[in-house]
Amino acid sequence: MNQVCASCGAAAANDAAFCASCGHAIKRAAASTKGAAAPKKRRWGAPTLFVLGILAMAALYFWLFVADDLRPDNAEPAIASQSDDRAEAQIFFTMTEVNIRDKPAMTGSVILGKMPRGSQLTGIVRSDADPSVVWLELSDGNGFVALANLSQVKPPVLVKFLDDQIWAADGALDVWATTLPDSNLLDRVSEGTQLTLLGTTEDNFIEVKLSGDHYGYLNDAQAIIARLGGKPIMIGFNPQTCAFSGEIGAEFAKIGAQLRAQWQALEAKEFANEAARQKAYAAVEGKSKYLRLRRSFEGLSLTGLAQHYESQSLYFDDSPAKVMDIFRAQGFDIGRDGLFTGTELYAGIAATRGEGAAYGKTELGCGV
Repeated sequence: MNQVCASCGAAAANDAAFCASCGHAIKRAAASTKGAAAPKKRRWGAPTLFVLGILAMAALYFWLFVADDLRPDNAEPAIASQSDDRAEAQIFFTMTEVNIRDKPAMTGSVILGKMPRGSQLTGIVRSDADPSVVWLELSDGNGFVALANLSQVKPPVLVKFLDDQIWAADGALDVWATTLPDSNLLDRVSEGTQLTLLGTTEDNFIEVKLSGDHYGYLNDAQAIIARLGGKPIMIGFNPQTCAFSGEIGAEFAKIGAQLRAQWQALEAKEFANEAARQKAYAAVEGKSKYLRLRRSFEGLSLTGLAQHYESQSLYFDDSPAKVMDIFRAQGFDIGRDGLFTGTELYAGIAATRGEGAAYGKTELGCGV
């Protein structure tokens, strides 16, 4: 755009310093001078910085104290859980002799040592290594012990071990947490419940292992032991005459009646000749009649009885030495060889043999 002379009003070139018509000096427009000026750099003011600081502090407070409360109960935290690391150590006692392993696994681990029954252990329960076994990681860092063999109650001393014998409860039984008078009732099992019997205590309890690796105690140990083999039975026996009384005597009487009926049937039967008759009689005379009978007698397990041609037998699922000890305790005079003394007939206790071995470990036999 051309300039205009302020003196005469004539047009002048944009870059002319004087008017060509009147020679008057020409002033440049102020707007062009401002337009050519360089822009100034903008700076943040102190109020803006103060506001930004307040916003930053509010954001930090929300993250630390508010966001965690707004998270749903089942939401996972952003950082991996360290609950195991923060778990409190617990005190346990060994119920049996236990192995200490270098890592929480039954296979592929090394046994570092053993701890006897009743030992106190302190550690943290771990269940994330082997899902089939829960472990106690010892606080001293010296290994791992399977929790199945531990209890939070110190076990009493066992005066007699029952070798993990399995017993089906013969009625409703109370299972106590300890043998102490103020013990809590741990469980009440019904008839037929399978219990693992570990041993008896000095104060007449039986320690049992229950399902789920729990331990408990049954009162009146001696009464329970007396009926472990089954329904309790009394054995009345006279070694002088080989006579049995009570239930045993009644069973032998039944067998005797069956054998007499068999003989009567043979006598009434017609045979082709005398040789055939003698053969039939010989088969009956040499055959024993067995009966399985599950009963308990003073801690012994009576498993059967048999009527032979000229003798009778009782069978027990116990060793000959144990059977001898029990009958001696009942007042019988039995020698070291197992024979009842002062009898004219044979009466003795010995290991079973022949057909009788299928009915028990020990035979009490009496007869000719």
